[in-house]
Amino acid sequence: MRPPPRLPTLLDEGMRQTGPLILYSAFTGALAGLLVALLNLALKALSAFFGAFMGYLPPEAPGEGGLLQAFTGPPSPLLALLLPLLFALTSFLGTGQGLFALLLAAREGRPPRRGAYPRSVLGSALQIAFYSPMGREGPFGVLGLWLGSALDRRFPRVGGGLAFAGLAAGLGAALHAPVAGALLATEILYRSLLLEARALTPALIGALSGFAVYGAFFGYTPLLPLRAEVDLAAVPWGGVVGLLAAALATLWTEGGRLLEGHLKRLAFPLRHALLGLALALALLLLPEALGHGLGWVAVAATPLLATWALFYLLLSKLLLLLLAQGVRAYGGPYTPALVLGGLLGALLARLPGPLALPPEALALAGGAAVLSGVARAPFAATLLAAEWGGYATLPLVIPAVLLAYVLTPAHALEEARPEAPATPEGSPSERPPQTPPPPPAPEADDGRESPRG
Repeated sequence: MRPPPRLPTLLDEGMRQTGPLILYSAFTGALAGLLVALLNLALKALSAFFGAFMGYLPPEAPGEGGLLQAFTGPPSPLLALLLPLLFALTSFLGTGQGLFALLLAAREGRPPRRGAYPRSVLGSALQIAFYSPMGREGPFGVLGLWLGSALDRRFPRVGGGLAFAGLAAGLGAALHAPVAGALLATEILYRSLLLEARALTPALIGALSGFAVYGAFFGYTPLLPLRAEVDLAAVPWGGVVGLLAAALATLWTEGGRLLEGHLKRLAFPLRHALLGLALALALLLLPEALGHGLGWVAVAATPLLATWALFYLLLSKLLLLLLAQGVRAYGGPYTPALVLGGLLGALLARLPGPLALPPEALALAGGAAVLSGVARAPFAATLLAAEWGGYATLPLVIPAVLLAYVLTPAHALEEARPEAPATPEGSPSERPPQTPPPPPAPEADDGRESPRG
């Protein structure tokens, strides 16, 4: 009698490599979640102090702090002129390597510029506390990537991938959506939707364990709990939302690139001071436009905000984000994309006609669609809408996300580098190559698989 066939030894080797990868990814994600939680505590304290000093505290998202806000106005209008000075000073913290450039360097095994990680985290956090419209996923993601890259170098026998675990933990915590954060961490690097299991596996594990720790500080509820239900009759209207979201995303990305070309003649600190001046004017005239704006998306999905006020809020947010892109402000582009799309969807719900869909569903579909076009991440955008609003929104979300992804120009905001250097000459990392990463190396070459942290 012949002995039973034995499984290939390659599978045994794969199991021996997978076990440590899972354990180290979980450890990396948990530690990144703790560090991001501490950073968020510091960011909230600084934002509260600065908001009380300036007389305006923007509302937080419902999943993290609620919709409470404070507005008394600055004691003197001249006090608003501190914003241009603060933004000019914080511009010196930049290094030319934002989230995308740092991730690409980690993937290709290139060491970043000296001090790139801490300066990126500090510069982004300070500008966000000073009413910047950019997103906190910038410093959160960089902090997680910094930790994961350091652990990749410390434990090379794991085979790489811990950088994705740390990055996904930061993104998942920033969005209160760990699965979407894991997909986003890989989709922003791998083009043409060709994801790599060696990157996605640690990203998923790291995001889940990171959010488990982060949620102990700030809760596990969705950042925008916009629960709604639609049926298959909403599919055509998802196409309408996708068309408008693609137009909005294109206007932001292309307009920002065009404005950046005109502003290059100014010294870099002056460009950031220009953004600070625009924020100072908004503080005096339309303070609702300050900050990331997720709290206002939740308000816009209710009847509390008049239609004309919602339109002006969307327009003012777009203008500020165009300027932020043009001056290459610090921070992440993904929360702003969700805010623009969310306000667009809420505005569509106010229009008379056959588009009689829940405003929560339209806000989710609009935000996910703009995120899909800007980040080139349709999987993450779809899962984010499902994690925030439930799977009953998918008949509206999926066509909106896919259409926006197809119609939005491929040079997304990651390639436009919202986090920029504080020196006009910059560095080679300002223009990271946009070719897909090299394929994974065979195990027999050096015992490691791509990606490498």
